[in-house]
Amino acid sequence: MRKVWLLISLGLLFAVTAHADFIGTVNKGNEAYRKKDFKTALDMYHSAETDRPESPELKYNIAGAQYQQGSFKDAIEQYQGAIKTTDVGLEAQAQYNLGSTYYRMKDYQNAIQSYQEALKLNPRDMDAKFNLELARKMLKEQMSQQQNNQQQQQDKQQKQQQQQQQQNQQNQQNKDQQDQQNKDQQDQQNKQDKKQQQQPQQNAQQDQKKMSKEDAERILNALRDDEQNIQKKVRRETVQGDYVGKDW
Repeated sequence: MRKVWLLISLGLLFAVTAHADFIGTVNKGNEAYRKKDFKTALDMYHSAETDRPESPELKYNIAGAQYQQGSFKDAIEQYQGAIKTTDVGLEAQAQYNLGSTYYRMKDYQNAIQSYQEALKLNPRDMDAKFNLELARKMLKEQMSQQQNNQQQQQDKQQKQQQQQQQQNQQNQQNKDQQDQQNKDQQDQQNKQDKKQQQQPQQNAQQDQKKMSKEDAERILNALRDDEQNIQKKVRRETVQGDYVGKDW
């Protein structure tokens, strides 16, 4: 299959009616171009611009040298200036090369448009027809690839979102479990603290109850002793009271 970038029209042009210095500079550029010394060719063309800055032919040659150096954006700008010529043949070649430059940049939509314009100006240009069909094929593949990439990107984002949601849920579950564990531990600690606080009180109450019981027994015993003493005293007093002395 022919490669599109090998179909660029060289078309090294210059105006024969131009000033001798201008013609000489352009000729030097054309000679350097033929020798594939594109840097020197570009320098010569730019030097010639001083005399003819708006020359479509010169812009065409500048674009060709820029294209060969890989400066596609700059070449496009120059080709767009070259197609403003009144020379139909030059315009057709400029449109063709403009399409090929767009093609190299993978801008297939603009490449198709430029090839179509070239064919309008020169319907017999088989290279333009070939490249037009190739650009259409590449555009279709590009759009299909973009759709696939977009779908893959969407799938990737959706998967990442799902993973993030799952991670968030897991983190929340872990947090809830940890919070519950901390709460259980705190409740257990509180119970132990409360139990420890209550133990001295219970011991004191038990001691108090124990002391109260002993006191009660002592009091009861004391009462019993007192009662016995009282009863003895009463009996003695009674005996003494009932005694009747001799009646003198």
